[in-house]
Amino acid sequence: MKIVLRSLQKDDHNFVYATYLRNRYFDKSNLTTLKRKTWSALQHKRLEDIMTKETVVIACLDEDKEFILGYSFIDQGKPYTYIKLSYRAQGLNLKQMLEKELL
Repeated sequence: MKIVLRSLQKDDHNFVYATYLRNRYFDKSNLTTLKRKTWSALQHKRLEDIMTKETVVIACLDEDKEFILGYSFIDQGKPYTYIKLSYRAQGLNLKQMLEKELL
């Protein structure tokens, strides 16, 4: 299994939206008092801007470039990286790979 990095494709958008919105809403640092639906709608628009104007790096398998392991982009001046749970503790250094590609 070889991991490759590629740029964001249109087919990736739904995966990025779903994982980002779910993870950020339930993140302990999210202090919003907005209901999830309202918060998600506001973030969705902001995330849409990020995905059209910023660099988004996708980690995938070389045999199946549609199978996303994780992604990274700059969010409010800092790297935001998402790695699928089953690949976080495998010693693959995905976070470092993705963030290095952004900088």
